[in-house]
Amino acid sequence: MNLRKLAAIDIVFLGPGFIIAEYACGTLLSVALGIFILFRAHSVWQLILGVYFLCLGTNYALMLVYAIGLRDREKARAEIADELTEQRKAVSKYRRLSLVLLVPLAAILALAAQRTAVAKDKF
Repeated sequence: MNLRKLAAIDIVFLGPGFIIAEYACGTLLSVALGIFILFRAHSVWQLILGVYFLCLGTNYALMLVYAIGLRDREKARAEIADELTEQRKAVSKYRRLSLVLLVPLAAILALAAQRTAVAKDKF
């Protein structure tokens, strides 16, 4: 699961301004809503919901970092050049992958898994 490529394909097809705004709003609104719910929580379910939105904000924060790093369309296109031969297939694949962002801390766990795999390859 390569979330950097997800950000790249979004930038290539939707534009860097839109995607950076989307991820920034996703980050800020999720964190703000999570904090609001936590401060007003009166039950365990409300606490869980508040924590969920905070974790959702971390997913979007990581995607925002990727999008800012790839803010140039040519840089983003180079990131996914190998997958652009079949555009429909690539877009379909990464649209499904974008649903993973709704899983709390999925982006952070995916990043940790990628770094672990890279570290194993070096040894």
